[in-house]
Amino acid sequence: MPKILVIDDDKDFRHYLVTLLERAGYEVLTLQDGGRAKFTLTAERVDAVVTDLYMPNADGIEIVNLVRQSALAVPVIGISGSGLGTRDPCVEAMKVLGAKAVLMKPLDVAAFLSAVGDAIQEARQTHSSSRATPQI
Repeated sequence: MPKILVIDDDKDFRHYLVTLLERAGYEVLTLQDGGRAKFTLTAERVDAVVTDLYMPNADGIEIVNLVRQSALAVPVIGISGSGLGTRDPCVEAMKVLGAKAVLMKPLDVAAFLSAVGDAIQEARQTHSSSRATPQI
């Protein structure tokens, strides 16, 4: 069963995401902000990270950077409630830094679950093809 790390400082929204993901068949770990993300990503093997963009201690951009710098093959999906929507420069920055998707609140459930499934599938295909190709 794929394991997803959900990072969101809004307790109710975090619970909502957990409910959606568990009903879709995922195991879910949660953090209330990005401050312990590095420890959690080191201690736990996760298949994807879902993170809020704006949070205390470490925001979504820092989470994407953390995953990228640690060379983990873990896709990151961002969620933003910014009133600027897709015109928010931080949303664009997350995409440029490597987030597989950045979705806006209110969340389109079908698009969210599709983004999570696609990201995990793509990461698994990339991981299995890199293991099958000998590195010289």
